[in-house]
Amino acid sequence: MKNQKLLLFSILIAAPVISSAELGLIVVTPLIVEEERELSPTPITVIDQNTIAKSGAKNLAELLRGQAGLHVSDLFGDGNQAVIDLRGFGPTAVSNTLILINGRRLNNSSDIAAPDISTINLADVEQIEILQGSGGVLYGNQAVGGVVNIILKKYTDNKVDVGVELGSYDSSRVWTSISQTVGKVQLSLLAFDSSSDNYRDHNKSEKRNVSFRASHQHEIINSYIELQTTDNFLQTPGALLQSEVDDNRKQSLSFYSDDFFDAETDVLQLGVNKEIDATRSFNLDYSKRLNEVSFIQTFRPFQCTLFQTLEQCTSTQDRDTQIFSGKYVFKPANSRGSSVGIGFSLEDTDYVLDSTIGRQAMNQTISDVYVAGNWYTSKQGVVAGGFRYSSQDADIDDSFTGINDFDDSVTVFSLSYTHRIDDWKLYARADQNYRYPTVEEHTNVPFGDLPGLRTQEGVSFELGAEFFANANRYRVTLYSIDLENEIAFDSSGFANLNLDPTSREGLILEALKQWTTRFSTNLAFTLLNAEITSGPFAGNDLPLVPEQTLRLSGLYQFNHSLDLNLEIIAVGEQVFGGDFENDLGKLDAHQVVNVNLGYEVNNWTLGARINNLFDQQYSESGSQFTDFSGFPTVVNLESFFPSPERNFWVSAMYRF
Repeated sequence: MKNQKLLLFSILIAAPVISSAELGLIVVTPLIVEEERELSPTPITVIDQNTIAKSGAKNLAELLRGQAGLHVSDLFGDGNQAVIDLRGFGPTAVSNTLILINGRRLNNSSDIAAPDISTINLADVEQIEILQGSGGVLYGNQAVGGVVNIILKKYTDNKVDVGVELGSYDSSRVWTSISQTVGKVQLSLLAFDSSSDNYRDHNKSEKRNVSFRASHQHEIINSYIELQTTDNFLQTPGALLQSEVDDNRKQSLSFYSDDFFDAETDVLQLGVNKEIDATRSFNLDYSKRLNEVSFIQTFRPFQCTLFQTLEQCTSTQDRDTQIFSGKYVFKPANSRGSSVGIGFSLEDTDYVLDSTIGRQAMNQTISDVYVAGNWYTSKQGVVAGGFRYSSQDADIDDSFTGINDFDDSVTVFSLSYTHRIDDWKLYARADQNYRYPTVEEHTNVPFGDLPGLRTQEGVSFELGAEFFANANRYRVTLYSIDLENEIAFDSSGFANLNLDPTSREGLILEALKQWTTRFSTNLAFTLLNAEITSGPFAGNDLPLVPEQTLRLSGLYQFNHSLDLNLEIIAVGEQVFGGDFENDLGKLDAHQVVNVNLGYEVNNWTLGARINNLFDQQYSESGSQFTDFSGFPTVVNLESFFPSPERNFWVSAMYRF
């Protein structure tokens, strides 16, 4: 019945969706080579640097919230523990939506720690490309719901930018960006320091980031090296039950008083790109990422420090990830732009978690090879396709079962067709996807699980049309994702499990309209039905997946210096995290209005932003809490992570 309603709704309102960039824009995410967005066989939303600046967003979570096909779940409202979810994966979105920076993976293949997107300085971002739909062939493991590629600016001129931001909750952020060209070498240095008490009690955060890039440009070969170091400290206030939210939604309960998260990350990346001739090119990239994390996480209501020392209660997590990848691209002469690429990727991770319940260690190696290409069948038609073979070797050592060897392999295929008719683009696409279980999912022995889960596999389908004329764009996309052995965590039984078959079906409408030279609007509407299709949970909705999301923004340019940006974000009801039985109520729908005023004069860029203008009280995330205090009677309760009420920000940037 839900499927029939979805189909009927899509037929009745086949009206558009939104994108944020002009015609002719070059994108790098959906194909084996750079290409104009109009030729992409995959629905892709592009947020350019002008849109980023006009939004006044202070972090990536604020910028992406409500974008087409995308949902943001932020535990504390400052972007520090935010999760980006494409195509409705809720609690497991960290392992089903792939996040890239300049094509480099931020996701952790070995464990369920979310990629840290809070340390990205939006002032350094050139554009963000959101690939809607799986990218199993091009990107491999975890590119199930889609890919978000954050492309940083390539500085080619000499400049110095300095910025400062001040806001509610005693928040501050200072940053600088310096670039210098010496001969054929471009040098850039980026740094920021931020701190905040945040909305809730016991939620102080401090972040520092420094990155350096040197690139050498030559007629036929380019090379680069990047270094980055980040320190991110956060006090974590925990979840609240409904009665506690009603009493004081800002509070943190006493048994969370020692909880914190402290992560230090160092990154090295280097690479070379070579144009062999007009038809051939190759690139090689190597990256090494070191994470050292310490944290205390209380399992309510058992406060560890009442029984042990602070040091004994502190868990540590060390991760060393190295990725070596390469790609060779051939563009046949007189082929209208067709291309074929052959690539490989080798990812090796050493991971160790020492916690109060024991040790988990994993050595994981993922080896991939793939072939992908696009062929012009005519001036209007393009066929794209490919395949990827991936193998995993995972050696896991835990405190309960010793050493376990989990090896697996998978092959996936993709095929798409795009057809241009004047100002119209029609597209159809199928792409298989997969993700390997993480160390926590493989080993949950303390709670009675036998080690080992099966690899999650699935297929994604998209069918859509896009119309573009001048600065106006309209797009409609119908899609589905069917998964076998979807990996999930059932909080009622503290069990990691492979679900019975699951299905997601959705409709995305986007519309970008330039009404006058001064006024434009941008609309994104997503309708999503995500449910388990067989087994004991058959027909139940998947947790933390809103059925509808809407983002409507409007930009008015008073003159060449002053502009006003208004955005309305509406999110529908959601099943609480972990509630696969759908026994609890639902997380309430909410609507939020944000506004930003921007002003540019001489070398100054000034801004003032109000989040949650009408002071709505809501929770963007919530989960099922299992209360054992009356054991053997066990009760499942609703728990909430309250989102911030109205808050204010001012910013200033000066370019020397």
